[in-house]
Amino acid sequence: MMVKKVNKVQNNTQNNVQNQQVNNNDCQHVQLGGMAYYDAKQYFLFSPQESGVNKVPRFRSMGVAQQMPDGTFDFVVQHRLRTQSELIKKLAHGRVSKTKDGAVQLTLKVFCHEGINIAQTLAVEAAEGADAVVDYQLKH
Repeated sequence: MMVKKVNKVQNNTQNNVQNQQVNNNDCQHVQLGGMAYYDAKQYFLFSPQESGVNKVPRFRSMGVAQQMPDGTFDFVVQHRLRTQSELIKKLAHGRVSKTKDGAVQLTLKVFCHEGINIAQTLAVEAAEGADAVVDYQLKH
């Protein structure tokens, strides 16, 4: 009789721990109990024990996933790096921008298969970029 009562308390405690959302410092932590399916390092699916609509917010992100030898599964989001430079002028094969540290940067990229004179294209667009920098300096 005592063993059944202890098991029932343990099961209730486990269910409470398995399905919870905790908000700490505007950071949401979700812990769900359920079943995971993993196939040939290509496909991962997690099905919660207690499914239902809007139990957790929708989540979609690129990142690194790893499965540990003990079966635990870990996922870390890789945030996309956003440019921190100010565009001065967009060019046909690149751009001229002012970087966060105050430098002026010219980026040109011409593919060999474009069928154009690459040296001439680089020279012409570098001159356009230089003119754009002069105009930018006069305005600022």
